[in-house]
Amino acid sequence: MSLLPSYRGSVNAWECDENDHLNVRFFLDKVNQGLPFALDALGLREAMQEHKAHPRIRAQHVRFLREARMATPLTAHAGLARSAAHGLTVYSELRHSQTGEAMAAVLTEVDFVTADGKQRLLPVPHHAVMCEVPEHGAPRGIGADAATLRPDRGSAADLGFVEIGRGRVAPWECDVRGELEPFQYVGRISDSVVNLMAHFQTDEELSRRSRGEEGGALVELRIVHHAPLRAGDLFTIQSGIAAVGRKTQHIVHLFYDELSRACVASAEGVAVAMDLRTRRAVELPEARREKIQARLLRLPAQGIFAATSGLKV
Repeated sequence: MSLLPSYRGSVNAWECDENDHLNVRFFLDKVNQGLPFALDALGLREAMQEHKAHPRIRAQHVRFLREARMATPLTAHAGLARSAAHGLTVYSELRHSQTGEAMAAVLTEVDFVTADGKQRLLPVPHHAVMCEVPEHGAPRGIGADAATLRPDRGSAADLGFVEIGRGRVAPWECDVRGELEPFQYVGRISDSVVNLMAHFQTDEELSRRSRGEEGGALVELRIVHHAPLRAGDLFTIQSGIAAVGRKTQHIVHLFYDELSRACVASAEGVAVAMDLRTRRAVELPEARREKIQARLLRLPAQGIFAATSGLKV
């Protein structure tokens, strides 16, 4: 593949969560730090300067392939997956720097936006080399066009969504333009998702998380950004489970701007429960699955997610 190094670093202790591995937000943080290098390698720096445009991430699809534990050396490699009228898609792999194993694969859809918020089409130079997305980097349990559901704030509860998070965007979470960094949306979801699990788990099951015996992990994620949140904005996160399997849970998240009541981001994730001693995914207890089945999201008939019954973990 025609991929070039775009980031190099490691897993810091403070980036690890209660599962004792790199939190999902920092997989995206590290890949996103490499995006300017990828765009520069494609020859887009001069075009962005000429048109006074900057890149804005429209959507990201992530396959989490392996755990990244503390002090793991990491290198991201990136290349152009495709170019379209609305923007382009960059394929990135976050790899173990020593072994070369892929830890995560990310498809990032990028638009170019001027200071007044208008999209600008920037032509990709003819010499830019395209890369082929490998099987382990392509969408699997979540469709390539998923996470498009955007119900208004008032109707989310009617579909079965419950509030799992609420807060205020801090300046340190934002980029130089004052917009919430894309990886921080995923981080806020990660911080809040236990509030969703609490609807289905017993006190004893939840306590296993506190004792470091059981955790949870994402194996796949797609998030779509509809409008940016800015420093000082108030938000809530509404979430629910759309499907449940023997090990997997297909979760849908909606990010709302509490002032405008608009849905500013939507995400879908395939998650598993994980035994933190064996570091393997485990089957969900039957009683938990029954609780989830009774409270599945009441989504539009056409559905918004790919079937997960064939997903293996």
